[in-house]
Amino acid sequence: MIKKVLGFLEEVKIEFKKVVWPGKKEVSTATISVVLFTVIVAFILSVLDYLLSIGLQSLFK
Repeated sequence: MIKKVLGFLEEVKIEFKKVVWPGKKEVSTATISVVLFTVIVAFILSVLDYLLSIGLQSLFK
């Protein structure tokens, strides 16, 4: 059992050496893109929620 675990960990170590890690600029660009997209979607959902709540309130008055 321990040999299997050690073998697995050795394979993980080998695979991590194959990974191409992104550079600092690529990470910051991707992070800004994700944050901006999240803010835009949150804004759109907030506007839709507000409009739907106004619509439902006018239906049930």
